[in-house]
Amino acid sequence: MKASLLTGLLLVISTAVLAAPQKQLTQAQCIGLKTARIDAASIGLPTRGAVITAVAMAGQPNEPHCKLEGQIKPVDLKSPDIEFQLYLPLMWNGKALQLGGGGFDGSVKGADTARLAPAATPGALKQGYATFGSDSGHQGGVSDASFTLNDEAWQNFAGAQIKKTHDVAVALIQQAYGRKPSRMYFQGNSQGGHEALAAIQRFPLDYDGAIAIHPVYNVVELHMAGIRIGQAIYNTPGAWISPAKSALIANAVNGACDKLDGLADGVVANIKACDATFKLAHLRCKDGKDEGAGCLSDTQIAMVHRLSKPVSLGVSLPSGDSFAPWPILQGADAPSIVSVFGSGADKPKPEASNLIISFPYMMGDQAVRYEVMRSPQYDSLTFDPAAHKQRLLELASQVDNNEADIRAFVQHGGKLLLMHGTADMAVPPGNTVAYYEKLQAQFGEKTVRQFARLYLAPGFTHSSGAFRVSWDSLGTLDKWVDHGIDPGQQVMIDTNKGTAGREMPLCDYPLFPKYKGQGDTHAASSFVCASE
Repeated sequence: MKASLLTGLLLVISTAVLAAPQKQLTQAQCIGLKTARIDAASIGLPTRGAVITAVAMAGQPNEPHCKLEGQIKPVDLKSPDIEFQLYLPLMWNGKALQLGGGGFDGSVKGADTARLAPAATPGALKQGYATFGSDSGHQGGVSDASFTLNDEAWQNFAGAQIKKTHDVAVALIQQAYGRKPSRMYFQGNSQGGHEALAAIQRFPLDYDGAIAIHPVYNVVELHMAGIRIGQAIYNTPGAWISPAKSALIANAVNGACDKLDGLADGVVANIKACDATFKLAHLRCKDGKDEGAGCLSDTQIAMVHRLSKPVSLGVSLPSGDSFAPWPILQGADAPSIVSVFGSGADKPKPEASNLIISFPYMMGDQAVRYEVMRSPQYDSLTFDPAAHKQRLLELASQVDNNEADIRAFVQHGGKLLLMHGTADMAVPPGNTVAYYEKLQAQFGEKTVRQFARLYLAPGFTHSSGAFRVSWDSLGTLDKWVDHGIDPGQQVMIDTNKGTAGREMPLCDYPLFPKYKGQGDTHAASSFVCASE
């Protein structure tokens, strides 16, 4: 009886905490935060504390909020500050959302609202969330890794900045509203998805939930795959795929596979059937020799096949000796295929801003020259991963987030939403599938569904594609964490100009959206999540 009474009392207390009234922040209180300072003792990793550099009221008249900008000071005086932004709503719902960046970071990327949120969904600030993010500890372009020559800047990028930024934000939120957040979420896309996994693996008790979109859980392996792709393109005469040939491939795949999900809508959703249906040999030039934009030579066909299978890394690293296949033959559009092969066949110069070259290679080239070799003029087209295995393993131990045993996060009540576009040519979707399968192996499939879900979005590339996704992932996560509402099948909404507003189910992996054969082709209710 006493145990039952205690359980009931704890339930009442926890419910009261979650239902705590909104806290109000006045304009005067906002401006008063300009003198706030966070000492080093308040931050869980070594720093010299944090300072506020700017405070202002911001936002539209119907959505005013307090915007703080600040710097977290490094221990090494030669290391850059961590630049951060914190947005405080005037009416706070008691919760906070930390947002990740992209590429090699280098700037604060939209720290005021959730990623990929539907236009009709109120922004995170309007919902009452405090939101924040950082530049990860350096300023520069998303494709510039020169900052990694400084050890503290590298450690910040590798994950330390997540904890430092979190702790500073929580301290400032407490100063502003008089209490810490009752819920803390992390959301990010690409590198931000990588950061979301780092947050729950490295600092599990700091977070109640995370949304990882296109996450790179094994970034060193991705960069080594990029190097191997670049070497295959630029060191093999005739292997380069031109933009015209990229369009040829994209159109041929779409023509063969679009209807396999029951509807010709420009979106290849039934990937398994597409793999069995499309034959690349149909695009072969006569005699296998390059005859121009209308066909592929034998060398080019071999190149496409090479990338459409697991890409050998040339070395064994923590997540294996190969990387997930690139979905060239699974519905990728022409622009995303061009991003992999680049728009020119010439061997590239070592320049971070050289957008003519293969994007995976460009990112891998930056990693090799600055992180591995620490020599800006090094020619990564000559790089032998096996000869530098120990350095690669050292880097992987610092920046990769391979850990599937996330029981501390799970026991804390944490929930994880994973999402990946099936046509992503920057981070292949099979890589996220591999991490989800690691979770299944660790916990068992039934248990995993109690705290994690994986959704694959057909036709979505890394940020665009035939179906450019918007999805209320924050609302879904919050309902799951706070109210135990199972996510189940989700709905994604297209934001492409010509098809804006059309809906499609965002299905639990490994299901895909299949048209029922009747009904509004722009309504999610006209589709079913199917296995074949």
